[in-house]
Amino acid sequence: MEIRDGTAYLGRLDDASPDALRELARMLREQGVTKLAVEVDEGDEQTLERLGFVPVAHILSVALDVLERDLERKPRGESFGSVHVQSDDLPTVERIVGRFVPTLPGKSRGTVIVPPRNGWTSVYDELCDRDPSMLPRLARELSDAVGVVVISLAAEEGAVARYRIYDRGRMLDEYLSVREYYGPLPPGEVVSLAANPTLVERLTGADRRAVREAAVHAGSPDELEPPTETIANLAAAMGIEGGEHGYARSRELEGAILIDR
Repeated sequence: MEIRDGTAYLGRLDDASPDALRELARMLREQGVTKLAVEVDEGDEQTLERLGFVPVAHILSVALDVLERDLERKPRGESFGSVHVQSDDLPTVERIVGRFVPTLPGKSRGTVIVPPRNGWTSVYDELCDRDPSMLPRLARELSDAVGVVVISLAAEEGAVARYRIYDRGRMLDEYLSVREYYGPLPPGEVVSLAANPTLVERLTGADRRAVREAAVHAGSPDELEPPTETIANLAAAMGIEGGEHGYARSRELEGAILIDR
């Protein structure tokens, strides 16, 4: 382990359990450390891979205050999400999902692909419900590989609603119902999570007024309706079916293609 400028560079993290991280944070604080950086496998460097680069490692850094806060935060409920591809090219979506999902860390137990409804092919994945951080990776991969608009919709920790919009692999807009739910943000980042109804209208054909009404914000989840309702309202405004649920319910949808693992 190397310590430079208040950051501990640990290399690979062998044990990422909450108890081990708490003990590690305590030990590092005693040494005057304020940040921790570790190496993790990273298979999401799509642009560089096309130029012949091979991903080896990716360094993540976290302030110990943030790490300890998030370790102690108790989710209010379960998370779920879905990805909606603005395409009726079902075979291509199925091929990309079949290739990419097994590369995600966490070992998905299954994926469901629902044929186009209103011009959107929908994807639901068990891992993406279990770990919401995997949802944007799947959405970005599909957007980049198919070359179209892709929207991820999520209710996270039973507390907040979120969407992300990608076009050709680049994220164009993001919304989070409680913008600082995961901790304080710089003013610019707070503004970036506000939703852009005009952009949503241009990309999806939605009525910007309906999107503006659906994209509610507050300082606390207690001040808002349940995130499932917010997600349902946003999906309806965008003309997307099936945004109000995740993987479990998707298995029973008409025409659903099940990929078990």
